[in-house]
Amino acid sequence: MAPPNRRTALSVAVAVLLAAVALPVGPSAAAGPTGAADPPAQRSASAFVVRDGTRLTLAGRPFRFAGPNAYWLGLDENVGGVDPTDPPTVDRPTYFRIRDGLTTAKAMGSTVVRAHTVGVSTGHPKSLEPALGQFNDDAFDSMDYAVAEAGRLGLRLIVPLTDNWQYYHGGRYDFLRWLGLSTDDNGALFYTDPAARAAFKQYVGHLLTHVNRYTGRAYAEDPTIMAWELGNELNGMTRDWVDDTARHVKSLAGRQLVAAGSQTGVDPAVLASPYVDISDSHYYPPTAERIAADAAAATAAGKVYVAGEYGSGQAADELLDQVAANPDVSGALFWSLFGRHDHHGYVPHGDGFTVHHPGDTPAMRDAVAALTRFAGKMSGVPAPRVTGDRPLITAITATYGFNTLRWRGTAGATGYLVQRRGPGAAWATASGDEPLTDNDTPWFDLTTPAGAVSYRVVAVDAAGAAVGVSTPLTTGPTTDRVVDPLEDWFVTAGHSDSLRRTPTADGVLVAPERGRTGELRYRRDDITAATVTVASAGRPRLAVEVSADGATGWHAVRPRIARAGHGRYTLSVSRLSGVDGLRVLWPRHSRSAVTSVALTAASAQQATGAPGAFALTAPVPGATGVSRLAALDWDAAPGAAYYSLTVSAHADLSAPLVAVSGLRTPGYTPRAAWPAATTLYVRVTATNGYGSTAVTGSPVSFTTRADVPGVLVDDFDTYPSDAELAAAYPRNTGGDPITATLAPPGEGSGHSMLLTWTAGSSGYAGVIHNLPEAQDWRGTTGLRMWVRPGADGQRLTVQFVSKGAYWETTLTLAGTDPRVVEIPFTAFAPPPWATPGPLDLGSATQLSLYPSGGASGGTVQIDSVSAYAE
Repeated sequence: MAPPNRRTALSVAVAVLLAAVALPVGPSAAAGPTGAADPPAQRSASAFVVRDGTRLTLAGRPFRFAGPNAYWLGLDENVGGVDPTDPPTVDRPTYFRIRDGLTTAKAMGSTVVRAHTVGVSTGHPKSLEPALGQFNDDAFDSMDYAVAEAGRLGLRLIVPLTDNWQYYHGGRYDFLRWLGLSTDDNGALFYTDPAARAAFKQYVGHLLTHVNRYTGRAYAEDPTIMAWELGNELNGMTRDWVDDTARHVKSLAGRQLVAAGSQTGVDPAVLASPYVDISDSHYYPPTAERIAADAAAATAAGKVYVAGEYGSGQAADELLDQVAANPDVSGALFWSLFGRHDHHGYVPHGDGFTVHHPGDTPAMRDAVAALTRFAGKMSGVPAPRVTGDRPLITAITATYGFNTLRWRGTAGATGYLVQRRGPGAAWATASGDEPLTDNDTPWFDLTTPAGAVSYRVVAVDAAGAAVGVSTPLTTGPTTDRVVDPLEDWFVTAGHSDSLRRTPTADGVLVAPERGRTGELRYRRDDITAATVTVASAGRPRLAVEVSADGATGWHAVRPRIARAGHGRYTLSVSRLSGVDGLRVLWPRHSRSAVTSVALTAASAQQATGAPGAFALTAPVPGATGVSRLAALDWDAAPGAAYYSLTVSAHADLSAPLVAVSGLRTPGYTPRAAWPAATTLYVRVTATNGYGSTAVTGSPVSFTTRADVPGVLVDDFDTYPSDAELAAAYPRNTGGDPITATLAPPGEGSGHSMLLTWTAGSSGYAGVIHNLPEAQDWRGTTGLRMWVRPGADGQRLTVQFVSKGAYWETTLTLAGTDPRVVEIPFTAFAPPPWATPGPLDLGSATQLSLYPSGGASGGTVQIDSVSAYAE
């Protein structure tokens, strides 16, 4: 199947911007001879999904579906900086992220996506309704684009209207707080108070009647939106509220369906309401038996049944084949899908259910394959061959004689080949026989030639066939290159508030609003050249200026202007010297839009000789009793481009336990525990383009501590900094503020973890730790940990996930003296919101800690967590 025409859904958007900058607009790619009959695919795309009793139909045919939850499409908590490891913030996702995520869903065979923040958007400054009755219609842009892109791809959306939980994107408690109503009794007044019901209806009306700027259709008239869900996991709904709200939605969107469901099971109010079409149930973990029971109950009541969420960790043929074989199941949507980062790698998310295509680990790759097969069984059509934007090299950094590449990946691709060529030479693959993955960027070229060299990235499918090739980028041995696709502002140093970003088929157009001037600034040491790519109806009238410090003394330079295709030009400046800043200026009434900016700068990491001396810092050479999970850390060797590491139980370094090269940072975290009570020998070598230097005293030795009965979960001795610990124990973003920092050891040596939290409106605070590798706790009795409470009467909820099932218990800690607590597994039970089931300790994947107590917050210190054996 050929990829859908990307330009169809976006022609209105491009026309808006081109009109604003007075550029010519060509005919829509969707245009054709008038009076021609629509082909079947177009008839399906323009048809609404229809309820036929307990089943769904589309264009007169049965419609069953599978797909992901992609809650972030309208407002995203995972937006960060240029580096995917930067702290996340709440912002609207870029057009690329939306496009990539939805194309990835399509490539997995999905036909429906459940998209919370396309509908739930209250209480945050960037949301649709930041305060009661105050609407911020700028928030519609990402929502509009998501709906348009889903329509272009032939995907349908299920859109919740509010949320039971107090997450960043808002929910039903916002309305209660705005109105000064009590949130007691699980927010029951949301369903019964007339003012709360009226406020919510006002929000729903504003949302459903909005006209999408990219499609020209009101949301309520768009067949892409298959169903409006009254809310995500709404608990405590009354029959009167369900009837009244569903009837209100039907009055606004008569051709779209209404879905509703509570957190677990089926809701009697939903089953009884004549205005609800779909009963939605969620499963953590999913079991075929629970799904079948809920589906039978829903269909017996005359409703369509959908499994609106199920944990992706259980995605396997054994489960999904049973679900697909059950005719009472109209659809099932896994939690949850994330796409690629704007600059390199994937968008990270740490809830333990994140799915990246084609998969970060062998287990995830198996799950993605099973999910794709399941989608084909539900729809009756195998996954189409679709790919997204071609790969884009976003940076090449020269480090002491070697090059590092970063690239933005391609939806639908399963791997990448990095190809390289010198002047006059042919392209040759430099990245090895096996394709790289999105997790392999940044990629380090260990054999960079000494002179100028060009790179390109080739995206390939599972058969190894090329599905996209990046524009080549040429660099020298002492220069850095960076390409800004302008999807976000993270590469820039600043911009005028007049600039607006408009999506195109494969990127964005950036230009000021009609009649205004504009400015785009970059700050980088030793800029030597720049290329600005421009869309323009004629010769572009843009000014390029440079500055010695990037802030003052700007003066114009004359760019070389060249055609780069129909309506495209490049503005190039070169041979710059003493320049740390560059800016692009639009005059008033400009007819040009910038599509990308590429900068060349002198590398800050140049060497004249081999790396300098350096030493191993952790474990301290000769140390004993070292944690079996201990990471290795060493000083940064002056002038090092990369490091090679060998670890062995033999002084001659034979039969190494670890032998790796190309390490870019001065440290290494083992993927498996070191052997117990063993002296280990370490050699680290720093290398650059001039030679290599071994660590001082090489080989260096340390001795691990004796094994203890049970399984060590974490002793916090492996984290070299607070940042590393916080990355391993991120905050549950739905809760109140909490931070994890290193503290002196509570037990043994090394470190402990100090949790500091602030009490707030969410009513809970906690950190989530995804274990680097699944652990087998079978044969152990319970969880053991050293604890020092910060106040008398503190509580600590300990939660773990094994085999996809959640288990938790809450301790009450008397006094403030440190103590060791042992919690037998018999004390744990599934949380009220989780699917109950038998305890299987064979694959523990996550540990979460939720301290509480104290009016304003508090602290608790934790060390030496293990699954203990009697």
